Amino acid sequence: MTLTRLKKLLFGNLRRQLMVGMALTMVLMMSFFVWDVIRYQKAMALEQHTLQARALAGSIAASSAVWVVSRDFSGLEEIIRGLSEYPNLRYVMVLDTSGQVLAHSQTTRRGQYVSDFPEVADIRVQQKENYLVDVSSPVMMNDRLIGWVRLGLAGNQLEIWLARMTFSGFVSTLVALVLSLVFAMVASRSLTRRLYVIGKVAHDIQAGRAGLRAEISGSDETAQLAQQFNNMLDTLAQRDQALKDSEAFKKSILDSVAAEVAVLDNKGMIVAVNAHWQHFALENGDEPGQPAHLTGLGSNYLQVCADSMGTGSEGASEAHEGIAAVMEGRLERFSLEYPCHSPQQQRWFTMVAVPLGNAAQNGVAITHTDITLVKRVQLEEEFRSQILEMMTGTVVLLDVLESIVCGVEQFNPSMRCSILLLTDDGQHLGKGVAPSLPDFYNAAIMDAGIQIGMGVGSCGTAAFTGERVIVEDIATHPYWSDYKTLAAQAGLVACWSQPIMSSAGQVSGTFAIYYRESTAPTPQHIVTIEKFAILAGIVIDHKQTQAALKASEDKFRTLFETVPHGVVFQSVDGHITSANPAAQRILGLTMDQLQDQPPTNSDWKIIREDGSLIPGEQHPIKLALKTGQPVKDVMMGVQVPGRDLVWLMVSATPLFRDGLLTQAYAIFEDVTERHQMQLQVQQLAFNDALTQLPNRRLLTDRLHHALTASKRSLCYGALMFLDLDNFKPLNDKCGHDAGDLLLVEVARRLKNCVREVDTVARFGGDEFVVMLVNLDTDKTTSQLQATGVAEKIRIALAEPYEVQTKTGGGGTRPVIHHCTASIGVTLFIHSEDTQDAILHRADAAMYMAKDAGRNTVWFDHKET
Repeated sequence: MTLTRLKKLLFGNLRRQLMVGMALTMVLMMSFFVWDVIRYQKAMALEQHTLQARALAGSIAASSAVWVVSRDFSGLEEIIRGLSEYPNLRYVMVLDTSGQVLAHSQTTRRGQYVSDFPEVADIRVQQKENYLVDVSSPVMMNDRLIGWVRLGLAGNQLEIWLARMTFSGFVSTLVALVLSLVFAMVASRSLTRRLYVIGKVAHDIQAGRAGLRAEISGSDETAQLAQQFNNMLDTLAQRDQALKDSEAFKKSILDSVAAEVAVLDNKGMIVAVNAHWQHFALENGDEPGQPAHLTGLGSNYLQVCADSMGTGSEGASEAHEGIAAVMEGRLERFSLEYPCHSPQQQRWFTMVAVPLGNAAQNGVAITHTDITLVKRVQLEEEFRSQILEMMTGTVVLLDVLESIVCGVEQFNPSMRCSILLLTDDGQHLGKGVAPSLPDFYNAAIMDAGIQIGMGVGSCGTAAFTGERVIVEDIATHPYWSDYKTLAAQAGLVACWSQPIMSSAGQVSGTFAIYYRESTAPTPQHIVTIEKFAILAGIVIDHKQTQAALKASEDKFRTLFETVPHGVVFQSVDGHITSANPAAQRILGLTMDQLQDQPPTNSDWKIIREDGSLIPGEQHPIKLALKTGQPVKDVMMGVQVPGRDLVWLMVSATPLFRDGLLTQAYAIFEDVTERHQMQLQVQQLAFNDALTQLPNRRLLTDRLHHALTASKRSLCYGALMFLDLDNFKPLNDKCGHDAGDLLLVEVARRLKNCVREVDTVARFGGDEFVVMLVNLDTDKTTSQLQATGVAEKIRIALAEPYEVQTKTGGGGTRPVIHHCTASIGVTLFIHSEDTQDAILHRADAAMYMAKDAGRNTVWFDHKET
């Protein structure tokens, strides 16, 4: 969006294009001229600076030869002290041939050794940072090398002079830019003045000022364009009037249809809607009195469907494809049933799209019909069946009741529901479920309990009287005098409570509906509260019956057959004696195939999460038989020949009779989908989606482990921060798809350059991080190892890249792109570094590599 606005600002019209073009030309010419001058001056100044340093070093070497031979330290110190006021002299030292410092401008350095001097008796010059020139000059006596003089001459004045030249060049370029802009503005205004008149008339007509015409005299191209423009406006005015007459006739027909109707042209634009459509749009607008977004005339209905696809709106994709198919003549008719929920209620509609007339090119008529009532009855019946299915399974009572509450709230989004159960003494309402009510409110009601009685809130009164209690305004109703402050804190204004009756006609709890505004129940509301109170009563009765029959064999067999988890019994001799249907379904084997088989059948592949095989003696049921102790929650993958791999969560328990171990059983749950989702979540959380490399989070974790490991091994590690050079031009020229392909290839080359124990991560954009571990206990050796790997990476990344780019015809073509990397390297060890410091040093070194000319490896200051 920002790039689009910038392009519009700079190139939005011909006048701006002329101005920008002339200004850019002037800036580029001036910039090149200034750069060339500064470059030449810098080279000449550096050469002069180097000659001065060589001359000074040679002079000191000649004057100190006698003192070096006699090893007169005081004489050497006197020579060096005499140079202390020499301009820009950073340091000076005199060394013998073994590298021992005989004299130094820093007296504390005398007696130390220096190993970095030339191998032959010749002057060596090195340029270092900030224009510092380091010169090593041999001290000769009778053509024999007797020592060295080494000095560093700083270039502070040279740097200041170059900075001034750069600033002067920048000011000159800026002045040239201003002058070129002024000239371009005058020239462009003169060239586009008459076109501006036509554009202003078009703009005014678009703003609603009908009847205007472009008054331009002459016979040139601009005058002819104005005449043609005026003729076009006259024709459009005539057609507009005819269209208005036709639209009035069509609108009267559309308004007579009871459903919501919209007419689309062959491009999907809404050209007509009826009164029901407009009323529906107003009811569903984001602002009171304003229609819903993109539902009016001139809106593109296909675009609305496409936008809804991006937000996950159910049915949007099917609607978009179906309407497009009718428009293109691929379908004679399209219909779709879809939800369209509001914050107050759930709603469903059917949409029918048919072509206008005999040809789909004329457009499409869209009709929406509200089927909420029919759909609600259907869904409530399906929901009731789901609750009854949960009731017959092993789901605990409170979970089933919570599902009831959540289902009611889903059907009625403005409701907040609760179910409270009668305590064992029959005098209080205690435990229950209310997932949408605040925790403090639930704690005050459920933990403390409510004494049932007349006037004790809506629920206490309903449980006491056995009749429905309706309170439309909690703040003023006498039943809520002790609880109205608590309700106000929870934002609750109205409460209706229905007693839950058991099959014996006794109260077993209450079903309550809360609102955040004063609300009176409609007949539909009364049907809802009664219906779900009855369903809750059935569930409570059934679950209480299950609890009473828990120890019986019939109950055990029912649970064994209906439990959704697999259950397998094994005898002490190691053979399967029984398996429930869920176990057979999960394993993909019948009872005949399982009967008398060991659970560690050699034909079955049983693995851990890391892919390693689980030996037969470590199978949970084997361990339970061997130790006589339960084995809980073992994750294992099982693959039977001819079946897919299934991931199971297995628990095994031994069974005893009269103190003797008789058998064991294993309960397992098919967690294949959950296991796959966990792997996917882990992949998304710790890996870059494009390159599959570790992301910043995983890199941070591995760096933490590397620092911990270095504490034990005392070995250094290295962190490399890489930024691709010349990557952006590929994106600009060939698009982001080509850039993505190049990034994937960079990731592949990086992984090929390092060991398995090392880490290659994508830090974002075109930045990568490489972490080397367990290099060496010696810092210098570690630096050499890191340098070798960095150079290997630099060379690999500098090889040309061939990426496939899309062509205008839908095909692809190869593009060769050259891209290098600037690499910053830093060493780290546990006793010296923190993660933030390591990353900061590597990042700073990378920018030094950029400044040094790119396609370069640069160690941070700490290593140099």
